[in-house]
Amino acid sequence: MCMKIVIIGAGTSGLAAAALLDNYWGDKVDISLYYDPNNKNIAVGEGTTPQFVSGLCQRLGYQIDDAIKDLDATIKLGVRFKNWIPGKEYFHGFGQLGRDDKYDDNVSSIYAILNDCFIGGANHTGPTTTLPNTGFIDYDLAFHIETQTLSDFLFNHLQDSINIIPDVVEEVISDGNNIQAVKCKDSGLVEADFWVDASGFSAILLNKLNPEWVDISEHLPIDRAIPQQVPNNSGEIPSYTLSEATKNGWIWTIPTQSRLGTGYLYSSKFTTDDEAREDYNKWLIDNHGVELQTDRVISYKPGHWKDVWIGNCFAVGLSGGFVEPLESLGHHYLVFMLEMFTSLNSSLKMLDYNRDRVNQVQKQIWEDCINFLGLHYCTNRTDSPFWRYMTDHKTHWVKTVEEKCNKEFLDVFLSDDMLNFWDHDSYTQIMNGLQMFNKQSIRDFVDSRLDSDEIYKDSEQQYNEILAAKQAVGRISHKEVLETIKGLSTLPYLT
Repeated sequence: MCMKIVIIGAGTSGLAAAALLDNYWGDKVDISLYYDPNNKNIAVGEGTTPQFVSGLCQRLGYQIDDAIKDLDATIKLGVRFKNWIPGKEYFHGFGQLGRDDKYDDNVSSIYAILNDCFIGGANHTGPTTTLPNTGFIDYDLAFHIETQTLSDFLFNHLQDSINIIPDVVEEVISDGNNIQAVKCKDSGLVEADFWVDASGFSAILLNKLNPEWVDISEHLPIDRAIPQQVPNNSGEIPSYTLSEATKNGWIWTIPTQSRLGTGYLYSSKFTTDDEAREDYNKWLIDNHGVELQTDRVISYKPGHWKDVWIGNCFAVGLSGGFVEPLESLGHHYLVFMLEMFTSLNSSLKMLDYNRDRVNQVQKQIWEDCINFLGLHYCTNRTDSPFWRYMTDHKTHWVKTVEEKCNKEFLDVFLSDDMLNFWDHDSYTQIMNGLQMFNKQSIRDFVDSRLDSDEIYKDSEQQYNEILAAKQAVGRISHKEVLETIKGLSTLPYLT
């Protein structure tokens, strides 16, 4: 007898959950997805991470080029950070040489930083409108996509394999420990063995099970967003997300194939909605020659539930929590949690041990997310109340790693589990971009090691190997590659 699973919500999280659970368990489960057809996706461009793309493509059996074509996606090689230190910018790239395990550490950066020739280690070096002239499987990449296009893509994939029911949940019936049923406007009473809450910020299922909320606004206080699409008149398509700091937050720019998705993220503790609209309108006029055309403000609580699996209910996506989309960590977290949930519950026995383990790991993932995002705010700016607050409210880990970088160096000896959240070169790119390193301290730190001569030698050798490998790769137009995939040009490329 197959297990009956009901998913509530058909945003990205609900559809992705349906796709991954169906792919993993197949005919062992009977999946039904209920959604309110009046709830429309927010029409903005979204950035993803390599983990989201690889997880989705592998589970759904898609090649990268087919997914790009069906999703109308653009390719993302990293994030360009502008004015986080006023007048400066830096780049956090995904792995260009990431498929080679010998570059897992950041040894090359010792030589590079000391000699002012840092090129991002094994990661993509900087923001461009091009791609490496190699196969997609040779480097790490993510997608920029339209939210609605992604939903349509997943709907089409799922329509023949699960039950998709447009209906409105009017009541959730629970005994406080488990979800027993929901009452829908048209379907009436709906029962299930297991429930997936993908209802969004409201978390209508999990909220019936007395969850405990973890507020993270002390360290990450941004809680508002105003999105707006603008035309792309440049003639090129950037292969990166732009994150531009402002006096009260930051503005994203995400290139899709037809336009640019932009949005202003800010904290209501430091500016009003009207002031934010005024600041954002000025930015739009200065940068794109258009005015703000929406009154919409998206508000959210930065934080997460202490446990996302309670009783017979598992919360995914926004139902589990939300943090600002600075590095697209929402998609990263979504796929990771679904992969872990299915692998831990391969037998479908839903054991208490498995539930505890899922909750323990998600707490660690959230802690890592908070620290990783908090690192980006380690600017020591004091030029506005918002930036003074961020400088005064660093997490303990950010404070200690700042001291580590200033007085020694980011440890290349894998002694910090936090550094496994992204690769070492990612942390080095961010820290170097934020001017956290001290050259004399790096020399003193390496000289304190018994094998210092070997470290210097290995660092220079690895740097030269990485430089040669990058220089050996040609570049091709991002826009032309996309047109080739769509059949609009004849540029040869490899998959």
